[in-house]
Amino acid sequence: MKRTVFTFVICCFFTFISVNLALSSNVTYKVKSGDTLQKISKKFHVPVEKLKNLNGLSSTKLKKGQTLVIKKDVPARKERETASAPPAGKDSPVDLTAAENDGEFIEYRPKKGDTLAKIASKFNVDKEDLLESNNITGRRLPKVILVPKIIAVDDSEDIVDLSCGKPLKPWRNNDEKYMLVKVAKGFMGAPYKYGGETVRGLDCSAFVKKIYDIFDVQLPRSAREQFSVGHKIAKDQLTVGDLVFFKTKRYIKYPTHVGIYIGDGNFIHASSNRNRLGVKVDALSSDFFSRTFMGATRVKKSPDDTAETSKNSQNQPSNNS
Repeated sequence: MKRTVFTFVICCFFTFISVNLALSSNVTYKVKSGDTLQKISKKFHVPVEKLKNLNGLSSTKLKKGQTLVIKKDVPARKERETASAPPAGKDSPVDLTAAENDGEFIEYRPKKGDTLAKIASKFNVDKEDLLESNNITGRRLPKVILVPKIIAVDDSEDIVDLSCGKPLKPWRNNDEKYMLVKVAKGFMGAPYKYGGETVRGLDCSAFVKKIYDIFDVQLPRSAREQFSVGHKIAKDQLTVGDLVFFKTKRYIKYPTHVGIYIGDGNFIHASSNRNRLGVKVDALSSDFFSRTFMGATRVKKSPDDTAETSKNSQNQPSNNS
């Protein structure tokens, strides 16, 4: 009798666990050392605000070992409704049964006969954007394609100045600038990965940030934010170490690509070009980069500028004279 009761209790326990797992099969992620909400957002292509809402967070602070809900499971009833929904008409630009809005991207499930070119045309984006966002290298399409949303930015909208009026740190000497170039070239061949931040795969802004971290300059994560740091300079004023920015997406009005100027009209960057993926050196005068060039900033000043400023201050007449 006792054995029967024990067996019954065990069966009830496992049934309870199974039901709970079925009802709460959310996509979760365990926070590791060095993780930030922004890194996790990039990794899973889920906006920071959505992650905060899903997890009831009031700030972006995380604890090691904390479990985050990345995406809530779609109820079975909703899946059945979606599967049985009628196809969109010919005049509809997007098949709503196959696309789902999610932060900066639209999740699109390719249908029979779809090609990358057709999907790009359907959503009015560049084919290269699809290749970059999904790391597609072959002809076979993934089951779900992340389509970048077209972001409309008001011309009157100012990018926040993250430099907060802080003076630029000087190079120790001119040799240090060329040491930066040497370090940057040490990354040559490192693979490109959208949202990546390590030598196993990194994107353009992560590459620039990583190089400048070594030289005691902390830059923000994105190309758009990096464009707002430092001092704006003209193209003919470029010197080794300056950041160069490009608007590579026609429907976005702020910089989407960044590199480091290394002299002689060249710059080094993590290229997302399908045929030249990875850290490369390119010429500013090339057709593509001369056409998409948006501006340049200086995040470290020349030691000559520091010496000149010091000399001028010493030559200033005293108020007591």
